[in-house]
Amino acid sequence: MDGQIVDGQVVDGQVVDGQVDIAVSRLRSAGLFLIAVGLTATAAWMLHVRPETRGHAMAPGGYTEFMLWLGLIFFGAASLVGAPRMFRSGTLVSVGRRGIFDRRLSTDWIPWDAIEDLRPVMLSRQRFFVLRVDPALSAALPILPRRRAGARFTGLGAHGYALSGNDLEGGFAALGEALSAAAAWRIPPGTGTTR
Repeated sequence: MDGQIVDGQVVDGQVVDGQVDIAVSRLRSAGLFLIAVGLTATAAWMLHVRPETRGHAMAPGGYTEFMLWLGLIFFGAASLVGAPRMFRSGTLVSVGRRGIFDRRLSTDWIPWDAIEDLRPVMLSRQRFFVLRVDPALSAALPILPRRRAGARFTGLGAHGYALSGNDLEGGFAALGEALSAAAAWRIPPGTGTTR
């Protein structure tokens, strides 16, 4: 397992009496930042040079110019968001008996009894986990305001949040292993009690 086990041991692939901490990957964060900067620079260069495509000059105000401006804005914003992420260190995601604490999503633990569903999803070539919280408990959870406000625009529902492994040590696989190991602490559906 790529995460660090704190105060616990692994028995039959499950963490007993402990939690798994997954650190931020500075290398992955730097890679994502450099990709965003590269795409921003490419869009800016193409807007400046206006290269011909298949013998046709780029029409001012046309579709290609619009898409380049959109790319410049989107990847420029991604570069600005990604710059400070390169300097993060320490634990980014913790999974344990108390629930899930993803510092990109919340300011404290999201308890297992507030989680309705947690499943892996593959969209295009991007893999992530969808965490759906109980609508009745959602308002009391320590979810970051920007994530709460943005939830309705992600297509995951008002109470659905994406947990990615992009900037974690071990990536999606480490996050998946930590969540699988925590199955012993999950509440079985319909019982209302912990195991």
